[in-house]
Amino acid sequence: MALSLQLNHPGENMQIKISSNVKEVSLWTKTVHKKQIPFATAMAINDTLRGLKKEMAKQTVKKLDRPTKTTQNGFLFSRASKRKLVGRLFIKDFVEKYLQINIDGGIRSPGKRFPVPTKNSKLNKFGNIVGKKTGLIKNSKQFFGTINGVTGVYERTNAGQKIKIIHVLVKSATYQPKFPFFTIAKMFTQNMFDKNLTKAFNRAVKTAK
Repeated sequence: MALSLQLNHPGENMQIKISSNVKEVSLWTKTVHKKQIPFATAMAINDTLRGLKKEMAKQTVKKLDRPTKTTQNGFLFSRASKRKLVGRLFIKDFVEKYLQINIDGGIRSPGKRFPVPTKNSKLNKFGNIVGKKTGLIKNSKQFFGTINGVTGVYERTNAGQKIKIIHVLVKSATYQPKFPFFTIAKMFTQNMFDKNLTKAFNRAVKTAK
């Protein structure tokens, strides 16, 4: 009996082959109950994916810096059925766009300069620059410039006698992987699937007609 949990993230798919006792169950169970095995297996896949979705939300809090609720709730799953024993966990499209760099690491280079916070940047509780969407210049003392080779948003202080940098503007930035999406999925699935299968099979037998 073939079954799988297929895990998707931007630009990459991975199918986890589940080492389970489905075949063993089918050998010793009574014939009258064998027809319940596909149904129970589908329930086990769905229960595992439902739990994995919650686990991913918890892990974003542990692995990422102050993730928003949007990020925590950025995971969805499609259900398996007794005729198609495949379930899929995936990431919402708009969450993929910024979460991928945290999963894979790499160089972010969007084609135009983007702001990187400094100690002088005003950040919200999620660590993001406040008001970035409405513009980086917030008052008449601030300006775009390049000083000593560093391009950014600067601000004049003390009647223009001093200048401090607010945000650095860069063309690219290198990120290290922070969110081990597939490792989390694989460990959770291996730990929970057989347990969920046992529970699902017992439920299926009790409700069998």
